[in-house]
Parts: sequence; C-alpha cells; structure tokens
Amino acid sequence: MIEGNNFILDTFGSMFKSGRLAHSFLIYGEKGLGKKEIAMYLAQALLCEKNTGIPCGKCRSCSNAASKAHPDLIFPEKSGKLETYSVETCRFVRTDSYVKPNDGERKVYVFSDCSDIQTAAQNAMLKIIEEPPDYAYFIFTAESKEVFLPTVLSRVISLPASLCTENECARILEARGFDREQIKEAYSSFGRNAGMCIEYIQNENLRNTVALTRKAAESIIKRDEYDFLVTAADPLLKDRTTALMFLRMLDNIIRDSVVCKINPEMSFAGCSKKAARELSERLSVSSAVRIHKFIASAADDISSNVNLSLIFSALCGEIMGY
Repeated sequence: MIEGNNFILDTFGSMFKSGRLAHSFLIYGEKGLGKKEIAMYLAQALLCEKNTGIPCGKCRSCSNAASKAHPDLIFPEKSGKLETYSVETCRFVRTDSYVKPNDGERKVYVFSDCSDIQTAAQNAMLKIIEEPPDYAYFIFTAESKEVFLPTVLSRVISLPASLCTENECARILEARGFDREQIKEAYSSFGRNAGMCIEYIQNENLRNTVALTRKAAESIIKRDEYDFLVTAADPLLKDRTTALMFLRMLDNIIRDSVVCKINPEMSFAGCSKKAARELSERLSVSSAVRIHKFIASAADDISSNVNLSLIFSALCGEIMGY
C-alpha cells in the first residue's frame, strides 16, 4: 500500500535528486499501513538501473528486487524464541556491509518488523549506521519508533507511514475484488487502514478477534466482570499473538473514548465507534488513561511469557475497578 504515503515518497525523492540521500531509514506506523511495501519501494529505487529515485519496475534490477532475488538486496534473518534480530545477526550485517555490491552501485539491507529488536543488537549496528560505506543502505520497519534507542534514532531518517484516504482505501479494496458489503464491514472495523481491512476480509480469526474485542468493550461499559472473563477465556486468545492483537484493539477503543470527549468528529482508530461513544460517557479521561496503562502492562506481560489466564484475570480486576 504505497497510496496515502506521498510524504515518504516525496521526502525520499527529494533527497535522492538533491544528492543528499541518507543511508538509513526507519518506516514506522501501525500494522496494515504498508510499511513493508514502502521499504521494498525504497529498496527497488536504490537498486534500479535507471537511477532516478523512482523504481522503473521494468529493469533487471527492479525485477530481481521484486522477486527478492537481487544479490544486493539482503533481508537479515530473525532467530530465537522471540523471532527477533540477534546480536550475532547484526554483527554479521556490520561485517558484510563492507563487502562491495555484487551487481550494481548499491547494497540494501531491509530489517522488517523490528518491534522486538534487542538493545545489544541495536548497539552492534550503531557504528555501521553512523559511518556506512558509500554504497550501503539500511531500511528498518517497526510499529513504533520508540522501540529504538535514542542513539539509533539520531542516526536514521524516521518517516511515519500514513493512513489512506477513504477513497484510496475503497479503491484498494475494490481492486482486490471485494464486494460493497465486505468493504463496509471491514471499514467499520479498521477505517482507512487498508492493509488491516484486507486482512479482516480474508482472515476469519481476525474477524473473530474483532468480535471478542467488541464484547470485551461492552463488558467494560456494563462493568460486567464475569462477561469480560468469559470473553478473555475464548480459545482464540490462547495464542499470544492473537491476545496481543486483542489488547491493541481494545486499547484503541479506550483511546477513541477520549477522542470522543474532545472532538466526536475526529477519526476513530478502534473497531467499535458505538462502544467508544458509550465509554466516553462513562469514563473520565483519567480513568481512560489508567485503563490504557493496565492494558499496556498486560501486553508487556504477554511478551514476557507470563501465563495468559493470570494476565487476563488481573487485567479484569484492574479495569473493572475504574
């Protein structure tokens, strides 16, 4: 989803044409905004034989990059239980980056989904990011730039991925062959996030997780502790990745409840405008902030491999005490 991200493309294009092209970029933003597609666009532009700052999509380099078969387009591997970039991987990249390109003027490393990148791994990359060879470029993607050390952020160009416009989103979904009813339902859940709308239509588990999130929000509105616990005990939420998605979507509804207080006409981020509006009438801003902190703490516990039943039981007690 390159559409809706003209700021990133224009910034990159201007740097390219001016001859002041940075060597390290961070593309960040919530899931579904097309960060990986943007990273591939930038990589293709860097490797394109036309050398205009815009991938032609036709030359041999663009074709090889698109199929991830270009010898100078490297995707470092993740490893370990957390499936993240290790110190060893980053040290390898640091060494490998001094090896000249095989098939062109540039060499590009793409680090996707860096949400769990280790501190030590980041430190291992600092020197090469600060003083790279003239031909080496690094592209990182993450949901939040806050996962990176300040020392890393000071050495990269951070560019936020953006939501599509409503028309752009509809056009992307229609091009995929989805019908109006599917598009309407997906849009009601994920708004102008075209990537998540596509996943919602294609992924039954995501649709079920959205339904669970809405039920959890309703139980908070009713202050029904039992109903919340029943919802959280659903077998779907035994998967940690799904549980994190559930918490993220629930947090977005809490966020929207605060937005409603400030300006009801602002864009919603969550999957239930109805629940957000009802919560805005019941929650004070300070209560919403506390619930946000409870949810964030629960998400951290999930990432730390704490027992899911204990996490949701504790979260229920904390939320219902608002």
